[in-house]
Amino acid sequence: MTAPETGPLPTSRVCEQKDNSQDMLGILVGFLAFFIWGLFPLYFALLSETPPLITLAFRAMFTTVLLVPMALRLKRGTVILRTLRNPRYVVGLFVTMATTAVSWGLFIWLVAINRSTYASLGNYACPLVTVVFAAIFFHERLRKGQVVAITIAVVAVVVFALGVGRLPWESVVVAFVFAIYSAVRKSMNVDSTTALSVETIFAAPIAVGYVLYVIFSEPTRPDWSTNPTTLLLLVGGGALTAIPILLFGVAAHRCSLTTLGILNYLTPTGQFICGTCVLHESTTPYQLLSFALVWIALVFFTIDLFQNKNEPQHVSLKKETSPDEKVVK
Repeated sequence: MTAPETGPLPTSRVCEQKDNSQDMLGILVGFLAFFIWGLFPLYFALLSETPPLITLAFRAMFTTVLLVPMALRLKRGTVILRTLRNPRYVVGLFVTMATTAVSWGLFIWLVAINRSTYASLGNYACPLVTVVFAAIFFHERLRKGQVVAITIAVVAVVVFALGVGRLPWESVVVAFVFAIYSAVRKSMNVDSTTALSVETIFAAPIAVGYVLYVIFSEPTRPDWSTNPTTLLLLVGGGALTAIPILLFGVAAHRCSLTTLGILNYLTPTGQFICGTCVLHESTTPYQLLSFALVWIALVFFTIDLFQNKNEPQHVSLKKETSPDEKVVK
């Protein structure tokens, strides 16, 4: 038997162990972030009697309360100010804030009317639509596996439409809104913490103004404003949505994009399970078939992702110096 090593590990082995521990922590934290997102239908179902716009406004307000102080603690204040002085970034981040609001508002509304599976289908299709956007706007080449996955996903939407008797525009909007968000964010060289902080700064005044308008525009105060339990849930919704964002930020620094792409499937899977098994939303064989087709599409997409994870992506977009880089300089 070989005697155990008692001396210090070689530098390469120390770095390797450190990288492995970071990867495992990143995977764990990323898993937790996407897992929490997948359980959101259960939480927001508790607010189904509250107007969705009020729930959305409270989410925006209290996400800001948590994230902006965190950004300042991380000494991002100077970077945020530099970003706000760039008109292109201001417009772009206002657009991403608006797309986030549309996505969240639609999700909250779908949960309230017992259709969270529509959001699940849209979230499953998000990476596929994002790939299409990348090909259209950034001239990234579509590979065969991606084309096959996108084609199957389109068939899945058609099957879902046959099951409900109409185009599931809710799912389509969810998928396309996220793709728009990704495309706009990709066109700006702004780090995630700064971008998210600016987005919440834009959203907070609108949210506060809307809540105050609703409270004081009616002769009597709305029910949600006088119910302590509802108010606690509304405030908690903002805090709850901030937690996975923070966890995702940690995971993004420790995991590869391929790993994050796989973990991303946890969110729509959780939403689907919550909607069908816990909230008992009605589903038809057509809808179940459409989900099966989407899962098959994602298998092709994932295999292609692993096979080509080291392939460089070509983006015909002029890179700007980010506010971060300006600070360093």
